[in-house]
Amino acid sequence: MSTPNDPNRKRIAELVKQAEAIVEVIESQTVDGRWAMTAFSRYKLCDLLEIAPYGPYEGSLEGDPTALLEDAVRIAEALEVPVEDLSWRLALGDALRTAAADIRMVQDARDV
Repeated sequence: MSTPNDPNRKRIAELVKQAEAIVEVIESQTVDGRWAMTAFSRYKLCDLLEIAPYGPYEGSLEGDPTALLEDAVRIAEALEVPVEDLSWRLALGDALRTAAADIRMVQDARDV
């Protein structure tokens, strides 16, 4: 896997942390529990990036979490990793897309 000091990996982690923090705020303000459907994919994503879910975040809570994760997908797809870490990069891209899709699904259900 790319090293934790890789600037692209750091940018992906920052985008994920921001998206996670935004979802946490929305989740805390929603009483019906629908955001729980996104928990597994979000946790898997944090696990792959070795960041703590529900961790502190001091950045902006503005933005669309799905768009942030889609930006992270574009960066992840361009990551250069050794062949032995290719499966990690593919898993990361899949986890980013899955988390974005889960969040989009819950957001769209809210809009109905």
